[in-house]
Amino acid sequence: MRRLVKTLFLCSILLSALNTTAQEADSTGRFLTERLVAQIESITESLDANLDYSDLVESYLYYSEHKININTDAAETLRELYLITDFQLQKLRQYVKSFGPLLSEFELPMVEGFDEQTVSLLMPVISFSESATTQGMKLTQVLQRGRHQLIARMERNLNEQAGYQPIDDSALWENPNSRYLGSKEKLYAKYTFNYRNKVKAGITMDKDAGEAFLANNVNDSIRQILGNKLKNGFDFYSLHAWVSDLGVLRSLALGDYHLSFGQGITMWSGLSFGKSTVPTQVMRFGAGIKPNTSVNEFFFLRGGAATVGWKSLELTAFYSHKNIDANLSGSDTTDNDSYFVTSLQESGLHRTLNELSDKGAISQELYGGRLAYRSKKLELGYTLHHTMLGSMLTPRIYPYSQFRFQSDRLSNQGFDWRWVNPKLIFFGEIGRSDNGGIAGIAGLSLQPAGFVSMTIAYRHYEKNYQNLFSNAFAEGGAMNNEKGLYAGITASLAPGWKLSAYADHFKFDWLRFSVDAPSTGYDYFVQSDYKISRKADFYVRFRTKRKMTNDQNPWNALDFIVPETKNTYRFHINYAVSESVTFKNRAELISYQRASDDKQYGFIIYQDVSYRPQNHPWELSFRYALFDAQSYDTRLYAYESDVLYAFSIPAFSDKGSRTYLLLKLMLMKNLDLWARIAHTWYDSRSEIGSGLELISGNSKTDFKLQLRWKL
Repeated sequence: MRRLVKTLFLCSILLSALNTTAQEADSTGRFLTERLVAQIESITESLDANLDYSDLVESYLYYSEHKININTDAAETLRELYLITDFQLQKLRQYVKSFGPLLSEFELPMVEGFDEQTVSLLMPVISFSESATTQGMKLTQVLQRGRHQLIARMERNLNEQAGYQPIDDSALWENPNSRYLGSKEKLYAKYTFNYRNKVKAGITMDKDAGEAFLANNVNDSIRQILGNKLKNGFDFYSLHAWVSDLGVLRSLALGDYHLSFGQGITMWSGLSFGKSTVPTQVMRFGAGIKPNTSVNEFFFLRGGAATVGWKSLELTAFYSHKNIDANLSGSDTTDNDSYFVTSLQESGLHRTLNELSDKGAISQELYGGRLAYRSKKLELGYTLHHTMLGSMLTPRIYPYSQFRFQSDRLSNQGFDWRWVNPKLIFFGEIGRSDNGGIAGIAGLSLQPAGFVSMTIAYRHYEKNYQNLFSNAFAEGGAMNNEKGLYAGITASLAPGWKLSAYADHFKFDWLRFSVDAPSTGYDYFVQSDYKISRKADFYVRFRTKRKMTNDQNPWNALDFIVPETKNTYRFHINYAVSESVTFKNRAELISYQRASDDKQYGFIIYQDVSYRPQNHPWELSFRYALFDAQSYDTRLYAYESDVLYAFSIPAFSDKGSRTYLLLKLMLMKNLDLWARIAHTWYDSRSEIGSGLELISGNSKTDFKLQLRWKL
């Protein structure tokens, strides 16, 4: 009887929505895209760098094509992707247990805590079925049903740049770092195999602009200096093989991989989301062992790792050995023992003689393990690892950096926990380095009502904590010299409305770069989202952040610290004007003030148009943006649509405009082509960039071309 009533209820909703087109249903994918865009923009702003985010978004892209059955244990994947919270996962399981499997998206709002924004976010990646479909893991099934994908990409700047200007051999020999050694094309190729996200294998290859692809095109004398560091082919290769859910063998990785445990204090080798636009997502869910699919040439492990489990117990062992880029100094060039390392290089760029000399300069070896207990209500883990460098790390020490790691050996250990009950989750981690430095974070997630979630977290990272594989929640870039108290809340105040806010107060007990005294700061954020209809939504955002910095007054004998405050105001709207056309608009204003100086301002306004004609094999995305930022301190970031697995989040400063056009064309059923051209124009510049990247003129143009073949 209960099933009959529920079925009749759903049928009435479906009948009332018969005029909804398939294109409208597909458009819900923009909510997932906006969530990822916001996270990636936040990372870029914090790190001030364009990185490869493939590892972060690959699972989202996979599950948009291979849906997660929300009625099975696979729904836990939604939590690991940060699409739902632990509380929502609990309520979902209780609903399915009490009323049976969900039959449609229209039933999801009946689950406590699933508001309209959450439902829109989930729709691109979930399916509804009354029973789980099981498929074997026999080798023949894996080979027959696995999916193959091959991507090839070329991109280049279309302007003349100083690093590629013609130069004769004698002049280059006199100043070998005055030119790039290779061509200006950036080349990328990637092959992947995936069977139900349980068996993965592949290879990723990359050559950055300016890196040499053919050694014979490099000056003979420079080739002799570089020796075997200059080779034909791509500059970077990454291979991976990964399997999961093979009985007691829960995960196995060979080749390049990542480790992420606990809250990221003791071991988290890849990228991770920091302060989120969803303030209650401070708590992290370490995925354990995952393959590396990106071209980040520093943030990965190379070797092997395995997790075995029996009931609620898990044991993970891992080993990594690779050569990493480093700047070396020493008096005897024939004796490696006389070298010491002045710095580790993380850029992965090898375009000039100096950059190539640093390539793979020292070895990095890591080994360790983790013992964990996992149940539905309690997770406990202990992680221990040891790192060895091939040479002594002896950086130049300044007062602010005197507690940095200075050795060739480092041991780390940590304990993490998460305890779950229907209204409260207690989570945290504490880690220790072998010099006695301690770092810890502890927090509470609360759900006093189904429409309200809260998180409170306290972090304390001592100034002498040292770890080369730490990536925890923090305000600064390093996991040391920081204390902070964070409180965040999300609330569904009315149908369609959602409020998100956080307050973060932090303190640095020791000096920092450009801050010659202990300092404090705060970060406040509030955002209101409104889902107007299935075709339109918008949000407004305000954020204010204050830190301390050196006064830099030339008349002062000492650098006193003064406050610098940045306020951000943003309005963003998405709306579909037809079944084929979607618009997106943003207006953002930044104000920056240092001490009592005059305020500086920066703003950006852009219009996006996406055109997806029905029953046509092509799509177009277009943007036109105007920006005006008075200084680099008022720079703005804006995510741009790009070819698949490529990322463009430029920083805008000065005054000008930017436009791009992106084309996706289905050449045949399993073959698609992507082409993108972007043009930036500056109002008052006669040069763009500096050094070898210098462009004479006030505009620059970039072009990308990509082919993807799926089997």
